Amino acid sequence: MTDAEYEIVNVVLSVSYKDVEFDLEKIASNLEEARFDPEIYPGLTYRISEPKATFLLFTTGNVNCMGAKTVEGAEKAVGKLTNKLQNLGFDVEEPEVEVRNIVTSVDFHRRFDLEEIARNFHRTEYNPEVFPGLVFRMEGTNVAILLFVEGEGICVGAKKEEEIEEAIDRIEETVEPINS
Repeated sequence: MTDAEYEIVNVVLSVSYKDVEFDLEKIASNLEEARFDPEIYPGLTYRISEPKATFLLFTTGNVNCMGAKTVEGAEKAVGKLTNKLQNLGFDVEEPEVEVRNIVTSVDFHRRFDLEEIARNFHRTEYNPEVFPGLVFRMEGTNVAILLFVEGEGICVGAKKEEEIEEAIDRIEETVEPINS
């Protein structure tokens, strides 16, 4: 049905460990890939390579996970983090995990007339002097696709893969291609 191809490039999760306060200094001194400089940033950065993910940990027990290419990979990374924290003596259970954003690269295999799209669709933003892409917001959702003249796009704001596919279908069904 669709000619477009997409690839998930980043999954962002919010992770909440209940009733725990993290000693970020302790974590930083015990995990080789952890970086903590409270004078620059109040959170600790921790990277793992398999599955690839980066975490921002805060003393409150809240964590952001980013950099995974799948939701499953991000959730697996959170499981590894939980095990590491338990091994360091923190009393953490399975955290609450919520998908915040799935960032996707899209190739529509066609060119777009961004000025025409901006004139014809009310949920768009286009200011080529500031940014070369057009922001196309999907109605009734937090999903937006940044469209570029050459036919590439970046989909942001989706929490499920179905939302990405719906947004791509909407662009393909409603936006006229430039005749080459």
